[in-house]
Amino acid sequence: MRLILTRTMGRGRVEERRGGVLLVLLIACVAAFGVWRFDLLEGLIGEPEEVAIEGAPVRRGDLRISELVRGNMEATDRIELKSEIEGRSTIIYLAEEGTALEAGDLVAELDVSQLEDDLVRQEIEVKNAEAAFTKAREQYDIQVIQNESDLALAELALDLARLDLAKYTGLHPDPEEDPEDAEEEVAGEWDNELLKAEENVLLREEDLAAAQKELDWSKKLLDGGFVQKNEYEGNVLAEQRASIQLGQARRDLDLLVTFGNRRRLAELRADVDTKIRDVTKTEKQAMARLADYEAARESARYKLDRERQQLEELRGQVGKSKIYAPEPGLLVYARERSRWGSGDTIEEGDEVRERQEIATIPRAGGMTVRASIHETKLKKITTGLPCVITVDAFQGRTFEGRVDFVAVVADSGSWRSNPNQRLYKADISLLEPTREMRPGMSCSVEILVKDLSDTLYVPRQCVFLDGGQPIVFVSENGQSSRREVEVGLDNTKWVSISSGVEEGDIVLLAPPPDFEPAPAPEPEMAPGAFQGAGPKAPAGAGGAGGGSRGGSREGSMARGGRESGRESGRESGREGGRPGGAGGKRPDASQFTDAQRAERMNKMRERKASGGGGGSTRGEAGQ
Repeated sequence: MRLILTRTMGRGRVEERRGGVLLVLLIACVAAFGVWRFDLLEGLIGEPEEVAIEGAPVRRGDLRISELVRGNMEATDRIELKSEIEGRSTIIYLAEEGTALEAGDLVAELDVSQLEDDLVRQEIEVKNAEAAFTKAREQYDIQVIQNESDLALAELALDLARLDLAKYTGLHPDPEEDPEDAEEEVAGEWDNELLKAEENVLLREEDLAAAQKELDWSKKLLDGGFVQKNEYEGNVLAEQRASIQLGQARRDLDLLVTFGNRRRLAELRADVDTKIRDVTKTEKQAMARLADYEAARESARYKLDRERQQLEELRGQVGKSKIYAPEPGLLVYARERSRWGSGDTIEEGDEVRERQEIATIPRAGGMTVRASIHETKLKKITTGLPCVITVDAFQGRTFEGRVDFVAVVADSGSWRSNPNQRLYKADISLLEPTREMRPGMSCSVEILVKDLSDTLYVPRQCVFLDGGQPIVFVSENGQSSRREVEVGLDNTKWVSISSGVEEGDIVLLAPPPDFEPAPAPEPEMAPGAFQGAGPKAPAGAGGAGGGSRGGSREGSMARGGRESGRESGRESGREGGRPGGAGGKRPDASQFTDAQRAERMNKMRERKASGGGGGSTRGEAGQ
């Protein structure tokens, strides 16, 4: 036990000794680091060393003016496979991109479950429409028969009325129909009634004469005492009765001649006219009822045709859910531009709208590069310019091309991705494409604007703006001198110089530390104008910011990545602390009207709210 305890205590002392050594080493390291930091701090706060501003010689030679853009390759001749389903639908199957298709192969399938439910409901609607049309058609036929019956009854009543009139007058009802019968004299009811009345008067006269004769004879017999008195009185009454009946017969004849004929004739003629009007009314009522049933039948027919058409459309829509390859080829997914401007490929589960491209099958016939051109380069790039194309997949190889199309309207996708950026679509055709090229490959396109021969040129970052005038700083015997120059065309690295320097001159890549660029001169304001065009300067040249070398570089042409002098001037104004940059134009506010001042203030508020603050005014050097 004592031996074990001794060993344990010895091991503890060794570990304590090791810990002490590590502590000493740690303290030494901290001390050394403190000395190094002290020397470094002393070097930083010591006397500043003069930094020599490097320069570049003015060169003379051939200069190629070109613009470099990026793009993707597309087949010039291709088959576009699009969704033909109305509205939006989901892709539930999509063949793998790059698949070698044969004619009739399934490329994509869209979800049409909702359309299938609509198809079932539409079939029911068609059945209902067919039943409604059948009912309307039969009702129309029934009404046609009813109209014929009603018209026949009305015409029969008219014929009977005409016959009654002809029967009363004794005239033929339709002389034109049977002229021979019309010439025959036929006694009518009026003739019979008149003759009957006249005969009745004649009979009453005879009765009266007989009664009188009987009365005279009975009187003689009464005077002779051969008859009774009551018999004589009976003959007197008989004679009076015959006289009264004769008077009634004569009055009836007079009434018949005076009023009876006229009244009866008027009634019969009025009845004929009424029946004629009844026939016309029946015809019109029949036409009206028939029109109602005809309209109902045609409406039912139209509805049936419409329902059948919708049924066929739904069947067609369901049938279009599967998209097949019309001919053999390589399957390439379409790229749908997103709201941020990037191109996203189609994949299963995506929703597609009607007429949206899903995939393409390239045909043999050439390749085209679809590129985007910044608005500052549009003046240089025109159709027909030659191009040198470098495909990322084929490093070390270049291909010749030609600008075939430049859009006249900015791409709306660029507005959504960056409201301050305007890009224009351009198509560049490859003159000699190869079989290895595939749609969708990324490539760089150098558009050859112009080849300048025997010209002076300097780096872009050597040119600055001072008072709206392009200048350079020439190094002479260790001193820098300001020179005004006249600039020409430029590319991403170099700018041509027309005058102001000589070959071999050394121009500074940055302005001297004490350089303060003067603002551009105020242009003469036209009525209603807010901002004039600045002097011509190479694209990307902006003013140097107030007294900072970094600000000067931001405003100079060293900003090769910038697309316009306007953006460069704005950036230099932010970093240098001077509003506007050397290329900015600040009109005289005293010349503004009230409306112009209000509009100017609104623009300043909008610029400040959108993050373009710093008090900078847009420079126009790049325009």
